[in-house]
Amino acid sequence: MALRKLSFVTILCFASSPARADDWLGARSAGRGGTGLADVGDVGAVSVNVSALALAPRYDLVAGGVRGPDDTWLGRVAAVDSRTSAVTLGANYSYKIDNVPPVGAALPGWVLAGDEVDNPTTHQALSVGLAYPFLGNRLGLGVTGRYDWRVAQNEGEDDGFNFGVGLAGRPSEAVTLAAGVQNVVDHRYADTRRLLDLGVRWQPGQYLALEVGVKTEWMGDPFEESLAELAGIDLFATEWLALRGGWQHENGLHTVGGGIGLVSARADLDYALTGEVGSDPARLWHGLDLRVHF
Repeated sequence: MALRKLSFVTILCFASSPARADDWLGARSAGRGGTGLADVGDVGAVSVNVSALALAPRYDLVAGGVRGPDDTWLGRVAAVDSRTSAVTLGANYSYKIDNVPPVGAALPGWVLAGDEVDNPTTHQALSVGLAYPFLGNRLGLGVTGRYDWRVAQNEGEDDGFNFGVGLAGRPSEAVTLAAGVQNVVDHRYADTRRLLDLGVRWQPGQYLALEVGVKTEWMGDPFEESLAELAGIDLFATEWLALRGGWQHENGLHTVGGGIGLVSARADLDYALTGEVGSDPARLWHGLDLRVHF
């Protein structure tokens, strides 16, 4: 079983967001304000906290994409197996292209102030995580390694390896708590941030779930300079139709999202639309995910 699990996830990794490549956790998360850290059923969050996924048995694959501002296109595939052995194994691969104009030190010296500069860039990220449940699946501990590489027209090539750790617990059937530390190594790679994430999810039944979270960077004063608040809701109109909504606030910027999901025993289809409040012109992201349950 262990060999079958490893082969399955390895194939998925090599088979194949908003502004940062590590901010998009899938359409399901985006539709509810970026929450999902404490959702034991959200495979899309595997890159930030595989420990929560160790608390419930599953063998899932998710593949999807995003279209957004700055000529952004993103595709990703993720998989988690917490069913075929005691150790949970998860993996995530993403490929993004965008064209974000360089600013500050990244601006070429020959460019005059006010000139528009193209900077087409490709971003790729691969992460693999392991987690183990304790206390009868009430507590999960996980570690994730990730490798990022990017190629930018005006900045050249760059890459970096990093890792994170996560902890999740279920003090009751309705409540899940999760915490994650992302990118422990400080190598200042452009596509990653050193983040501390906290999430709390309340799910009293199959038709309603509420989740709130905070995240902050390690640098400077984390509670004044980079604190972000998130909140989201899952509301099931029927057993097969899920409606989602959410809000996120970071650095004075408010982002709202909404989504819809078609749910079945074998596969789910999720769509999300998110946007920055007050942006002119409007900055909107469209995301679509397909999930398959084995």
